[in-house]
Amino acid sequence: MGVESRIKERLADAVASSYYKKWFKRWWGILFMLIAVGFIIFLLYFIFLTISNIRHINNGDIYIAESDVWITAEQFQENQEATVDLFTGDDPWLGSEEPLIYIVAFESFACPFCREDQDDIRKMVAKFGSIVRFIAKDFPTEGLHPDVFNAHIAADCANEQGRYWEFRDVLFDNGDNFGKANIKKLANQFGLNEQQFDSCFDSEKFAKEIRQDYADGVQAGVVGTPSYLINGHLIPGSISYEMWEEIIGFILKETY
Repeated sequence: MGVESRIKERLADAVASSYYKKWFKRWWGILFMLIAVGFIIFLLYFIFLTISNIRHINNGDIYIAESDVWITAEQFQENQEATVDLFTGDDPWLGSEEPLIYIVAFESFACPFCREDQDDIRKMVAKFGSIVRFIAKDFPTEGLHPDVFNAHIAADCANEQGRYWEFRDVLFDNGDNFGKANIKKLANQFGLNEQQFDSCFDSEKFAKEIRQDYADGVQAGVVGTPSYLINGHLIPGSISYEMWEEIIGFILKETY
């Protein structure tokens, strides 16, 4: 066999072998395998996440979307209490000793919207007080109402005598005159211990705490009154009783 014949034979064998090349050695076969492996990995990961999520749900765990983590109900409650402790301190409050929902209210005694919210707040606490703690924070709007700081001092002095919630209503009802003389007149008419009140009021005993309340509000994102921090989530503006029912119902449904 001549050289030319052998060359032709080898070329024919090469062409023939290319037709019978195994599929997984071809470029499209390699690409298909890579896609298949990727799909299998994704499927296994999806199954793992599904099983993990079902296990968390069955255990009563709570998903925190902001952090993309699951925590136990006990951890969630501890986190909420720690958050509220940061913002409440010794502030006056109404409601449950062991609440499921914490409401921190940033209010100004000169704010007409805060005054209008009071009836709805009382109704809300009356109905949900067994599961809700409503905490009052000082957020005096001094830029709009120069004398309002006097009212917040007076409220904290009344709180010192255990009469905060009653005197708070008196202050809201007299929001057009927070001069020092009128504040003392209101306190005297209300029946507060005059000597104790005047000493507290004149010394501005609780001024630092009021400023700290204001700073806490600013840190939480409060820019106006009323604003409510509900389980760590800020809701600005007035809230009607019907809205309170919806908010509390939603939190209970989604969390507990």
